[in-house]
Amino acid sequence: MSDHVVENTVVVKIFGEEYPITSAGDPEHIRRVADFVDTRMREVAQISRSKAKDKVAILTALSIASELVEKRDQLRHIESDRDDCVESMLSRLEQSLADTQA
Repeated sequence: MSDHVVENTVVVKIFGEEYPITSAGDPEHIRRVADFVDTRMREVAQISRSKAKDKVAILTALSIASELVEKRDQLRHIESDRDDCVESMLSRLEQSLADTQA
């Protein structure tokens, strides 16, 4: 039996334009992402001097990418702290076990 991927087409509206999005993903997820992008583009358009859709789209993409990079950096820092904490706990546990066996 072969795997069959079901693709859905969802029409979303972003910054006044409709876009048919075909994906195997959850249609509701696609709508939420499109709503997020639409909201961000409208926010950027309000504070930007340029009202050209392509420039607003690029500024929005840069804003979202900046946020993503910042979150990734934060996650790496959290993971590093977690790893340090786990190593410290393991070291103390190993020392405690060694002390009780001595």
